[in-house]
Amino acid sequence: MRILLLVVSTLWATLSANAFYLPGAAPHDYKLNEKVAVFVNALTPKLLYGDNDKLANDYYNPKFQFCQPEGGAIKQPESLGSILFGDRIFNSPYDIKMLGDNKTCQTLCTVEDVTGETAKFINDRIKEDYEFNWLVDGLPAATMKTDTRTGDVFFDQGFNVGHYDAESQRQPNFYNHYDIMFKYHKPTPDTFRIVGVLVWPSSFGGMQQEPAPCNGGPSMPLILSETQNQTIRYTYRVTWNESDTSWATRWDNYLHIMDPRIHWFSLINSMVIVVFLCAMVSMVLFRTVSRDVSSIRTFLLLTAARL
Repeated sequence: MRILLLVVSTLWATLSANAFYLPGAAPHDYKLNEKVAVFVNALTPKLLYGDNDKLANDYYNPKFQFCQPEGGAIKQPESLGSILFGDRIFNSPYDIKMLGDNKTCQTLCTVEDVTGETAKFINDRIKEDYEFNWLVDGLPAATMKTDTRTGDVFFDQGFNVGHYDAESQRQPNFYNHYDIMFKYHKPTPDTFRIVGVLVWPSSFGGMQQEPAPCNGGPSMPLILSETQNQTIRYTYRVTWNESDTSWATRWDNYLHIMDPRIHWFSLINSMVIVVFLCAMVSMVLFRTVSRDVSSIRTFLLLTAARL
């Protein structure tokens, strides 16, 4: 029996180790030119709730025709929180090394024969304000924004698939270039820790078979045609920026409260509900205990009368 319990506990520990992990629970110390893995999560709408709730779309949904990693997409192990949130995390084809290829324009891939059906699917997601969700060393890729009320700079998780101006009703622009900035901290002269990931997406149109123009000036945006096949070139550029932010406080820029005012109505409403429930539970307990005490007292009186 003891051996059986030992075998079962060992198998459970092995399965748990393979199924769950805690990203960001301990710092990862990168060495110079060490590979920095970029993981991609499902695409989600910016506003998750509304009159028309929208569903998340897998990054490697065949309708998107995004660049595939060499050897195919591999699903990554997820934490319990990721499973509950419905994350679907995969590896990506981005080849990034610590402090390598700084400000160098890279071509990720060129996708040919993008059909009009695919273009319409992507354009619809842009109109619905879908955004990319990347993960690097447990941190989400974000865009840098400023709180107009306080002037504070913060990191807003995710970045848009494209740009759509609802007023002009023109076809949306698709972002096919990504300027990626990695903020890193040096705890020792030979080790590096990632403390921030920022992405500025851009739309580069023109001839997609030509070399990437991301080192040049502005160009025409890329508009996906819904009537004919076309080619899409995906490019990116990496920038490394040393930061004074330590690994322990790297989430501070992400955890920004847009409206720090206390909502007194909600607070009072919650307190009233708590008091009401406590009173109801106390009343039920009091009646139950009183009934039990009365029954015991009656039993003792009857017993004493018989004696």
